[in-house]
Amino acid sequence: MEYAILYNPHSCGENGFKIAKEIESLMEGSFTYYDLTTIDSLDEFIVGLPKDTAVILTGGDGSLNSFVNSIDTNTSKNIYFYASGSGNDFARDIGFKKRTKPIIINDYIKNLPTAKINGKTYKFLNCVGSGMDGYCCGEVERLRSLSKKRGNYLYAAIKALLFAYKPCTAYVTVDGKDYVFENTWLVPTMNGRFFGGGFMAAPRQDRQNPQGTISLVAMYSKNFFKIITAFLLIMKGKHTIMKSMIKVIEGHEISVKLSRSATLQIDGETIPNVTEYTVSSAKSKIKV
Repeated sequence: MEYAILYNPHSCGENGFKIAKEIESLMEGSFTYYDLTTIDSLDEFIVGLPKDTAVILTGGDGSLNSFVNSIDTNTSKNIYFYASGSGNDFARDIGFKKRTKPIIINDYIKNLPTAKINGKTYKFLNCVGSGMDGYCCGEVERLRSLSKKRGNYLYAAIKALLFAYKPCTAYVTVDGKDYVFENTWLVPTMNGRFFGGGFMAAPRQDRQNPQGTISLVAMYSKNFFKIITAFLLIMKGKHTIMKSMIKVIEGHEISVKLSRSATLQIDGETIPNVTEYTVSSAKSKIKV
């Protein structure tokens, strides 16, 4: 079997190629390596590969997000994923471990939900959110730019809780029904269960559910000690028992507007100065 392995040489502390080479010990076949930073059109590149050549993408959630936003995800090519990022929420959600044998992900990347942000539309795999999660992802990026040592989401979350992030009011609409959440800390829309490298924000969300629903998760309270408790519980997905400050709403069309601008994250990648976003599930597009 022929495999085209796509890697970013600058990932994982400039070890992207070295990590990609690990695949040869996990699979049998013939391997050709391609530097993602040298490919102008990923979609044209994949279409131009020989018919029987499969693609293996290496990296983490950010690499996977960039990949699905650059290709026709209904491709007839077999697409494999080798999870080698720092967060790996996609891999965690579908039940396979970091740096183990690559798996085919074609069924997972078809009919993805989309988010419209500042007039631009993005596909996403795990989640999109503007709130403290966006702040944390931005802080992780900032720390990584200052040092080869990777930023830590948990450290950023503790910093945000203690002094760096100020809650705001979130105006939410899910399938035509309006909600207002004051003192909001988190308000992500989830396609999978995890974000932030293992925080189980939506424990009941199933990315392959037949209804095609996505989940809006709101965490809101002016009681600091309750917020701390909720963040301790969210690591195991137990926070939903705090019903007075946690609201999980399933739907197909979701819009979120904040009372002030904030950094938004989409599968861990950040967009600054966002005040609102809208999300549509694949099922809602089919209905239209």
